[in-house]
Amino acid sequence: MSDTQILNTIEEDDEKLTESQVVPFKDVPESVRGGVAADDHPSGGPVSVIGETLHFKGELSAGEDLVIEGKVEGKINQGKCCLTVKPKGVLVANVNATKIFIEGTVTGDLSATVSVTVRETGVVKGNIIAPKVAITEGATFNGSIEMRDPKERAK
Repeated sequence: MSDTQILNTIEEDDEKLTESQVVPFKDVPESVRGGVAADDHPSGGPVSVIGETLHFKGELSAGEDLVIEGKVEGKINQGKCCLTVKPKGVLVANVNATKIFIEGTVTGDLSATVSVTVRETGVVKGNIIAPKVAITEGATFNGSIEMRDPKERAK
């Protein structure tokens, strides 16, 4: 999908953005993309980045993928988007997203409609609900795992 198509899609949702407000994944720095080529990114769309020096408190929701390199406290609702917590990222929040990738530290519950991946540098203190869960050797996890779609009610 081209940048113009992304911008047109966003505008169709009644949210008028200028070209300067849309950051295509190919323009996100390599350090944020973590070695993922722009063409290989799941959404191919815009990405929001919370930098290393940013500390956010409150409820956060976005219509694009989110990369956290700083500290976020509160609640995150990514809906149909992906969330990545980079190695220096700290998250003290409950999260709802499509896919969640943890390389940093998370304290809170993670709920994903597709998958949760805790990489070797990741530390998770909380529960995970997702159809697919991967915890890489070297990662730290303390909590429970329910491998089901979070939309299904616990029986």
